[in-house]
Amino acid sequence: MNLDSYEINRDTCAVLNVGKEATKIIEGDENYLIDKKTFEVMEDSCAYYGSTYDGRLKGTRMILGSSYKLPIVIEDSNDIIFFPTNGNNNDNCSWISLKHIEKYTPYKGYTKVTFDSGKTIILKISHNSFETQLFRAMRLRQILVDRYSKEPAKKITNKEETKKQTRTKKATSSKKK
Repeated sequence: MNLDSYEINRDTCAVLNVGKEATKIIEGDENYLIDKKTFEVMEDSCAYYGSTYDGRLKGTRMILGSSYKLPIVIEDSNDIIFFPTNGNNNDNCSWISLKHIEKYTPYKGYTKVTFDSGKTIILKISHNSFETQLFRAMRLRQILVDRYSKEPAKKITNKEETKKQTRTKKATSSKKK
């Protein structure tokens, strides 16, 4: 099925480069074709969820300290993280969803990926490179999960609340004496 536009969602498994201006989307058991570069699909999807591709990339760069082939979080609440098969701005770059990978194996110098839907693809990326990208995306996810699970610090919202807390602390410390 050909589409005019596409936003990545929680069921998207892969955004695959199939030509200079063509992208194949794998979503569950379905395949879609769109006349856009994979990079444009990634940009549009980030914007759809209220961010920019560059902002997501900058965030990943700050978290991981890397600068090449960076995974990005498309949307936080549904855990939508994709990682690239090539450099992020490379026209031949395809993007793979972290959460839909069931298994991956070496295949004739490339990588065979099976998604949780049962669909299998062959990626023109070595098994070692694919694994490096996968682990980088897993690391990003784990850092974010750890950050999200911490209790947020209590914030003081106004001057009156600050004064009230100060008075309470003084009263408590004078009672202890």
